[in-house]
Amino acid sequence: MKFFDLKSFYILTDIKEHQQNKNKLLSLINKMKLSTINNGNDVVSKTDWNLPKETKREYINFFYKMVTPYMNDMAVKLKCKSWDISNAWYQVYKEQDTHGWHIHENNNYTNVYYINLPEKNIKTELYDVKDNKVIDEIQIEEGQLFTFPAHIIHRSPPNTSNKIKTIISFNSNFTQINLT
Repeated sequence: MKFFDLKSFYILTDIKEHQQNKNKLLSLINKMKLSTINNGNDVVSKTDWNLPKETKREYINFFYKMVTPYMNDMAVKLKCKSWDISNAWYQVYKEQDTHGWHIHENNNYTNVYYINLPEKNIKTELYDVKDNKVIDEIQIEEGQLFTFPAHIIHRSPPNTSNKIKTIISFNSNFTQINLT
């Protein structure tokens, strides 16, 4: 089997409303029932990933309203007429929390919105399977939405900070190609 280069991309979107909405999002997330992950590979201090789907998630509606215009713009840039979010969840990473290497199956894109990113070295890392290395050159800042193909192996590295990292992640699909 031979691997060949195929030019691909990731997207960084500055969420202009970040500063005005940050505390509201954090407050809504804070109101969520405590649910953790600690399975040997992943340690996440608080998340709603493993809560039942019918759990009330006030932050989701607020977040969706905020991100919809950006997703609409993204669809246009991706030459698609429509898009959807198939799943969304938040994760709070305290010191030494981590989410191991994984992919997001059955989706076009994975998206990570950084509500709190106290240090740049704890941003999401992507893995290049062709060159067998972590892709290091991506510069992400708090308040940005990081979008990349869902099949790319990625992780949240151990939080080496004593400050909290908080993200909202979601899977998205873009459909109805429009090349005109």
